Amino acid sequence: MEYSAGFTKEKWSENDIATVLTLMLEGKAKKEILEEVTDGNLFQLRSPISIKNRFNMVYNRASSLDDEMKKYFLEANDYDRKALTLYSFLYVYRIPLEFYLEVIVYKYEQQQPLYRNDFHYFFEGKANINDKVSHWRPDTIKRLISTLLLFFRESKMIEKIDQTKYNVNPLHISQSLKTYAERSIPLLYSFTVLEKVNEG
Repeated sequence: MEYSAGFTKEKWSENDIATVLTLMLEGKAKKEILEEVTDGNLFQLRSPISIKNRFNMVYNRASSLDDEMKKYFLEANDYDRKALTLYSFLYVYRIPLEFYLEVIVYKYEQQQPLYRNDFHYFFEGKANINDKVSHWRPDTIKRLISTLLLFFRESKMIEKIDQTKYNVNPLHISQSLKTYAERSIPLLYSFTVLEKVNEG
């Protein structure tokens, strides 16, 4: 997976993902789903162009969930939906996934708060080892940080203490989804314990 700054335009989109998942589980193809979303303005956006842009992001994230996870998402309690929404974001984008594994999990293991500066240090570190990241402009980095903050706060994995500091918390999910994740989806399971993912 390449490093990409493409997630600056990502929104939490929990309800949009639910809409797309419902149509996916009805067996509809991507093109049919886009037509239905556009014709009914199911995302409640102003123009067909903005619907199409949002749709591609939402569809990619919805596709990251297997059939079992799709059902959990649609039948889920609020905690499960938040965890699965975060999972879909980390699954599709490399930078958020690495930030989670390298910074959030580390902070929790060390029992340290997460600081605003930790985001900047993370991007500085990536710029030192990756040519593409080193060419991202400061305003791009700022937007990426803002999106990361949105997702980790919305999922309740980080909780603001003051202007510069956040608590890091494991996520609560239903026992049945947790059991499934432990067996089949290591990344999702790791949200509940905030330990490094064991892919073995």
